[in-house]
Parts: sequence; C-alpha cells; structure tokens
Amino acid sequence: MQAVVARRTVHVGLCSNIAGLRGEVEKAFQASRLSAGHELVAEEIGDGCASEVEILLADPGKVVGSLERLPKLRWLQSSWAGVNALAGHGRRDYKCTRLAGCFGPQMSEFVFGAMFDEDWRRLRFYQEREEWAPEPFKKRPRLSDLTLGILGVGDIPSVIAQRAKAFGMRTLGFASRAREVPGFDDVVAELPRVLGEADVVVNVLPSTAETRGLLNNGALKACGTGKLFINVGRGDVVSEDALVEALDEGWLRGAVLDVFATEPLPGTSALWRHPGVRISPHVAAVSYPSDVAQLFVANLELWLDGKPLRYMVDLDKGY
Repeated sequence: MQAVVARRTVHVGLCSNIAGLRGEVEKAFQASRLSAGHELVAEEIGDGCASEVEILLADPGKVVGSLERLPKLRWLQSSWAGVNALAGHGRRDYKCTRLAGCFGPQMSEFVFGAMFDEDWRRLRFYQEREEWAPEPFKKRPRLSDLTLGILGVGDIPSVIAQRAKAFGMRTLGFASRAREVPGFDDVVAELPRVLGEADVVVNVLPSTAETRGLLNNGALKACGTGKLFINVGRGDVVSEDALVEALDEGWLRGAVLDVFATEPLPGTSALWRHPGVRISPHVAAVSYPSDVAQLFVANLELWLDGKPLRYMVDLDKGY
C-alpha cells in the first residue's frame, strides 16, 4: 500500500483591488511544482487572519494602513512596480519585492504610440480641412536618425531601449553611474548631456530622495529646442511649473504625461489646458492579474526553498 505524503499548507494573505487576482494566484500555484507537495490557502487580510499572516500579496497603497495589524509579516510581494507608499512607512522588519519583468513591453507601446501620435495628429489636421498635403511629411525625420534619451536604466528602460534599437534609434541612458546595459548604446551620469543629445526624452525614474525634483530649476533648458518629453516614471521628478516653463520657452515641443505628483491630477492644474500637453491617467502600464500571480508564485517557490527572491526592494531607497 502506497504511503500518503502529507502536504504542507502555505497560508498567503491578499490585499488588492486587482480583479481576479485570487483566482489567477490559485491557477498559477496549481501549475507550479509546489502543488505536488503543498496546499495553498489564500485569504483576504480583512477576513480576520491579519494577525497570523507571514506572506502577503498586496497593493502598496491599499495595505500600508494595515501594516500595524500584521505583526508576523515576513515577506510582502507588491502587486505594483512602485512601492512609494511602503517606503514612506517606518516599518522595515520584512522583506519586500516589487512587480517587475512585465511592464517593459506595455510601456514601450505607450512610448512609441506617443511618438507616432504626433504625425497622426498632423494628418488629422489636414483631413479635417479635406486637404491632400504630403509635403510636410516628406520632411519629418526618420526614427533611425533620432536619439532616444531614457532617464533610468532598469528592467523597464532596458526593454524600451531594445525596442528603440529595433527601429534603428540611438539610445542614451541616464543613471547614477556609467555602465553597460542591454539595449543602450551609452549610459552616462551626466543629465545635461542626455537632455541635450536626445531628440525624445523618456523619464522612467522612480521616486527617491535623489530623483524628486531632478528636472526642476531650469534643468530642462539643457534640452535646447523642441524636444518631446514623455513621463512614465514618477510625477514628482519634475514639477508642473518646470514643465510649463519648458513648453513656453520652447525647450520642449510637447509633453506626454502619464504620471503626476498628485493623482488624480487636480482640475485646477494648468496642465489640463496647456496645448503642448497630452495627459493619460497613469495607465502606461497596468498590473494584469496573471502577471502578478506568475511572479508571486515564482517567488513563493524561491521563498520556500530559502533562496533569494526576485526584484527585492530596499525600502530606504524606495526601489
């Protein structure tokens, strides 16, 4: 008679507004090697289990107010890329990992969509006038003649840079130190150089003590004239006043903004009405439940094996 092997129960707390996340976590768990020897019990922390939770999958903004009710917390897997809410909380006695490795393709689509949209807007202008006007478009630069400047060189910027290389663009990255990064022709620590040499500037920097206000105080003057600025990183890297100044002075020809220092963007913001600004409501990349679940279960395997987790966060640094 074959012996029955006891299965180990793994308790996971959930605190997320992502629809369908629990089902995706259960599906990913069943498809993993863990299901052979483990049983998953996933419960919302509001169900009365908060005091016993050691492993938590959560939206940082939703769970931060409940951290004091989680005395046994040992590991928190963020369902977002950003962990600003958790970094701003004083608690540091648990491991934190962020959602990563899945946003690069989405943000690449947003960035290049914003770049191509300039031509489509001009085409729409002539269409509305019922005017056949090929000449202005014969003078537009080819992507292969342009430089894409990317502020930040992490996993998301690297994917954007690699997509840019597929178009033949030169890619120049800004980071705290020069180094080799896949997809980049050069990575430098001189911000004015990146702003000056780039034709399109994309900010993908996180919000940290070092990056907040980085593009304020006339920094964008280094762009020269007529650059396109796309922000898919964090809104507090540049102030509203700095953006308006750069647009009005002609340093920027346009600003495509997905993130803001205050969200939702207040109705009193001048950005809503500025002709050079295009606004999107922080949707350049979203957390799909299947992506969150797959990374969480992959990290859960590492956790149970006692191995280093993927995409660890230093909460003191904020990333």
